[in-house]
Amino acid sequence: MKLVNALTEDKVLRDMGYLPMNDGTRIAYVSWRQKSGRYPTVFLYDPYAASASPFSFAKPFLEAGYAFVGANFPATGCSEGILERWCDRKEGLYGAEVIEWIARQPWSDSNVGLVGNSSAGTVQFWVAAERPPHLKAIVASGVEDGYEDCGQLGGMLQLSTVAWAIRSEFVSQVSGVEARISAGDTECTAIRGSNRQVVKRKYFNEAREHPLKDEFWDSNYLARDEVAGKVDVPTMLIASWQDTCGGAVRESARLFTQLMPTVEHKKLVLMNGDHRIGGPGPESYSLVDDERMKFLDRWVKGIENGIEQEPPVTVYWEVKEPNGDPKKSVAGWVTRHKIWPEPEVERRPYYLTADARISPDTTQASPNEGSRTYLYPVGAELYGSNQQFAIQPHAVGVLNYRTAAVVSDMTLLGNPEVTLYVSIDNGDDVDLELTLKDVDPAGSVLFLQSGLLRASLRSVDEARTYADEVVHSFRKFEKLTPGHIYEIRMSLLAPIAHVVRQGHSLELTIGAPNPIMHSDIGSIPAGAPSINRVYHSEKYPSKILLPVLPGAVALAPAPEWGTQRAQPCRKGTEFVPGGLPIR
Repeated sequence: MKLVNALTEDKVLRDMGYLPMNDGTRIAYVSWRQKSGRYPTVFLYDPYAASASPFSFAKPFLEAGYAFVGANFPATGCSEGILERWCDRKEGLYGAEVIEWIARQPWSDSNVGLVGNSSAGTVQFWVAAERPPHLKAIVASGVEDGYEDCGQLGGMLQLSTVAWAIRSEFVSQVSGVEARISAGDTECTAIRGSNRQVVKRKYFNEAREHPLKDEFWDSNYLARDEVAGKVDVPTMLIASWQDTCGGAVRESARLFTQLMPTVEHKKLVLMNGDHRIGGPGPESYSLVDDERMKFLDRWVKGIENGIEQEPPVTVYWEVKEPNGDPKKSVAGWVTRHKIWPEPEVERRPYYLTADARISPDTTQASPNEGSRTYLYPVGAELYGSNQQFAIQPHAVGVLNYRTAAVVSDMTLLGNPEVTLYVSIDNGDDVDLELTLKDVDPAGSVLFLQSGLLRASLRSVDEARTYADEVVHSFRKFEKLTPGHIYEIRMSLLAPIAHVVRQGHSLELTIGAPNPIMHSDIGSIPAGAPSINRVYHSEKYPSKILLPVLPGAVALAPAPEWGTQRAQPCRKGTEFVPGGLPIR
């Protein structure tokens, strides 16, 4: 419950300054709080503009009875720091020190909770791994892995990663710096670019120089015993199915399912949307704002609101934004689950056929092994917006497959797994980009999910693979030989929750990536121009495993197309099988 209604800036206090760490490094911060009293504190810690967070950002937390503190990572914004590179353990150490400083302030009741999305979500695990005594809970959204979810998605260097690293250093941080200077900070100008703020190795260079998941990526990977495995406070993970920037659902599911063994109270909140649904801030869904506040109220403020009695996994289905307003977000319905992945899900095989179908029937042998061909790499599907998605991929460069119209609702909950048998006739590699879509009876197509994998990095990490995800090791290249048939086993980028309604079909497209960035995905295809062949025979049964929730049906009318964030659509299309007329 809000303690203050219509709170205005003149009724609160702001303090902007620098906190000295144990080693003398000073971290830039801003705090917002009521003029009297002691309050639990919400802490935002990021490499962008957290230390210049405006009143409008802090206001929802102040109204809910919290103080608010924002601080920059070392060597970012106005913070001092000498780092070898970003994703240094010092980020966690310093964050833990800031928490203990907050707990000592006269306006603090000594209870602190971490919030944040993307970089500010990921760093929470590094901070919590240091186990600062006064950290009571973390609420992390948009959590990223580094290699698999950001730097080299599917083994392919994402151009957006390089652009993000440069933009972060020279644009995002600068906006926070300028805000602090405008607010009266007289020290930041001398810190920026001095020997007090140094990152020795640029992240955008590191990402380009490490195409394999080597020691560099291992050292900043949070989903391991040395980091996430040390977290022992209540933890909420929030992720969206179509988050291409960080593959956050995949990473969050790994953390929730396989790590954090000492976390007694943990929650996983999942829904459709993009990388920015998690906030806090103007782009986050109101649904997420409510979930976050309820969790903080229970574990930071200590309100007995019953959240610990709820099943730990919450799925919001078919979230839409009326008039594009995230603060009016509404879900079609909500389901709750005891564990993830949902054990009632049946992973049903559907076979890709030589006549461009997706069929529950097993493939029969044929003289040419039932193969289809496409020209690589000339066909790519762009799904960053309705405008991009309206441009259908060049037909000769893709293979399309479609199910028959379903006779009753088919509910999908989990990550589809795809097995392809592939050969090339030229070069030594191929990049695969898959897209899965819903097609209504009028031929309108709705984007559901994508998948990426470089074929030379197809080796599966069996120890980390589990029911809902095929995990690849990405440790070494195994180049392809023209004419040889290879088994490529891969999951899509993330799970989905979607109902294929009666009369609708599913469509799977196999194509190539494209350097034109769609959303946050865009890479230069590997290999050489080639006629690639996909096989569909009894010996080489290319297929997709669909995670079907038996008996489940849609519990609300389908959202109007175009109201779901990160799910572009195109209307009134005819089915084009695609490919080359070569058998």
